[in-house]
Amino acid sequence: MKNIPQPEELKNAKGADSSDADASKTESAPVIPGTEEPRSMGDILREAELAQSAESSPEADAAAKPKRVKKVSRSQSRRYARERALQALYQWDVSTAQSSDVRTQFIDEQDMSRVDVEYFTQLFNGVSHNPEEVDEAMKGSLDRDIDALDPIERAVLRIATYELTQCQDIPARVVINEGIEITKRFGADKGHRYINGVLDKLAAEVRPLEMKKR
Repeated sequence: MKNIPQPEELKNAKGADSSDADASKTESAPVIPGTEEPRSMGDILREAELAQSAESSPEADAAAKPKRVKKVSRSQSRRYARERALQALYQWDVSTAQSSDVRTQFIDEQDMSRVDVEYFTQLFNGVSHNPEEVDEAMKGSLDRDIDALDPIERAVLRIATYELTQCQDIPARVVINEGIEITKRFGADKGHRYINGVLDKLAAEVRPLEMKKR
C-alpha cells in the first residue's frame, strides 16, 4: 500500500522546489558589469600561481624548448666514428656498391649526431681507397688468409691497421683497446681475443718503441 504524503512533507517539498527555482533564476540571471563581487587578494594570488605552474610544467617546457643533442667527448665521438666506419666498411665489403655511395648513404641517412664525421670519413676512405695496402700491412700478423676472416673482424682489423700505420698521434694501446671493445659489441663471441692477439703482434712490428714502453 502506497504511503500517502502528509501535509508537512508536501510543504517541505514545495519549499524546496521554490528555492531551487529561485536559485536557478539567480544563477541564470546575467551579471551587470560593475556589480560583480570583487575578488580577494587570496584568489588573485592563487590564480597567478596556477598560471605560473601551467607555464612551467614539463609538457610546456617540452613544447617550448627544442630537443637538445647530448654532447659527447672527443674520445667518445671517435669511438662512434670507428663504429660507423666498421658498419660502412662491412656494407661496402659484402656488397658491390661503390665506396663513395656507401659513405654518402651513411652520412645522409644514419644518425651521425654523436659521430666525429671527419674522422669517420678519414677511416672509411683510408681503408676503402687502399684496401690492398692496408691488407698487406697486417698480413704478416695473421694466422689465416685475409679472405677467410669474418667480415666484421676483417673490418675491425683494417680500421686498426690504418690507425696504427697512418695515425701516429693516436697511441697504439688506444687503437688496440678500441678494436677489442668494438669487436665485443659487433663481432662474434670471443672474437675480441683474436683481434687482441693480431693487433698486439702488429703494433709490436709497426710501433716497436711505443709498445716496449710501460
